[in-house]
Amino acid sequence: MQRLLAIAWNDLRQILAQRSTLVNLFFISPLIMVVVGLASGALGGDGDTPALLLDVIDHDNSALSASLLDNIRAANENIVLCPYDNDDADVCQLGRAVFNEDEAQARLEAETSLGLLIIPEGFAADLQAGENVTVTYRANANISAPTYVVQAVRAGTQRIGGAFVAERVGASLVADLPAGAGDALRQRAFERADALWAERPISVRLTIAGGGEQADDEEEEEEQSPGTGLGQSAPGIGSMYVMFTVFPLLSALIRERENWTLQRLLIAPVRRAHILGGKLLARFAIGMAQYGLLFGAAALFGTDFGDNLPVLVLTMVAFVLCVTGLALALSTLVENESQASGIALFLTLTLAPLGGAWWPLEIVPPFMRALGHISPVAWAMDAYSALIWFDATLADVLLPVGVLLAMAAAFFTFGVLRFNYEG
Repeated sequence: MQRLLAIAWNDLRQILAQRSTLVNLFFISPLIMVVVGLASGALGGDGDTPALLLDVIDHDNSALSASLLDNIRAANENIVLCPYDNDDADVCQLGRAVFNEDEAQARLEAETSLGLLIIPEGFAADLQAGENVTVTYRANANISAPTYVVQAVRAGTQRIGGAFVAERVGASLVADLPAGAGDALRQRAFERADALWAERPISVRLTIAGGGEQADDEEEEEEQSPGTGLGQSAPGIGSMYVMFTVFPLLSALIRERENWTLQRLLIAPVRRAHILGGKLLARFAIGMAQYGLLFGAAALFGTDFGDNLPVLVLTMVAFVLCVTGLALALSTLVENESQASGIALFLTLTLAPLGGAWWPLEIVPPFMRALGHISPVAWAMDAYSALIWFDATLADVLLPVGVLLAMAAAFFTFGVLRFNYEG
């Protein structure tokens, strides 16, 4: 074991002696993590999230349509209803444009706004008459944020719709009462139903397949949206840069074989397993260091990584083992150093976005989500998302962590059996 550690330490010193490694490790990777975090949301878990601009055309201008808009605001505090919620800083980006349906449609197509809600004339009158009403919601299919907006619109309409359902039930029960008494009871039924809806008599516990649970509880002080800020970019960019730091093992092993470094080590009083194990351990250590640096930097910005730090570290270990094993396996298939460098770069820039390192897989079509899981990054991000956003436990992430460890075992077995020390 002492000889294995000595070889690992020697290789680690050589890796860190390279200026490019230090620049990537301490400067480039944290910078990219922060830039991506800013682009996708707040930096830390407690930061402000970007405003979600929803354009509204209210043809009814009634108390009920105003109540609908209030309910949408209550469903998601980050939604800004334009032009109603515009401020002196022009958060709605209206400029001097005349706001009408044509302008709103143009803003939607230009992706200035995330959605367009049209409330028809007669909205309140039709509801009060017991008729069904349809509001129109338009979204640009090329962007992902409308998912959160349409959820808020549905919540707002469901609250008013539920109250009117209760009012209709009340109307059927008091149909035989005198007109004055019946009207009063119907109004009381509507008001009481609306009040009870606001109290959320039913809570929902969301269970994510392969992930954890999140209670929809009134006592939660803050909510986080999966896939935003450093909660997404720290594990995502971290996983990508782990591959950037570990995959050069391919070139290193080929170079040492061509320079007869490995062959000279074979005549030293050290076992072959110690030689290869030491070199793999050095790359594993630098991969874990890359993860530790980025997660530590994100923590300084206030990012909350959940309550299961040991399981989070276990996920890091599983992913770095998987990537290290993959690098060893690939080193037995390439013929020269140039080929190894090209494959390493190609795999990193393919497996990272495919697996959700650049953006959450929740926003891609189902077939791309399934295809993305050929990348070990996807399994790692499944575990990270469950741990960071839903406070998952070890039992909740056994599947993704188990898949990563199984991949690692397969890669190591293949690589060790095929590895040639003498070229």
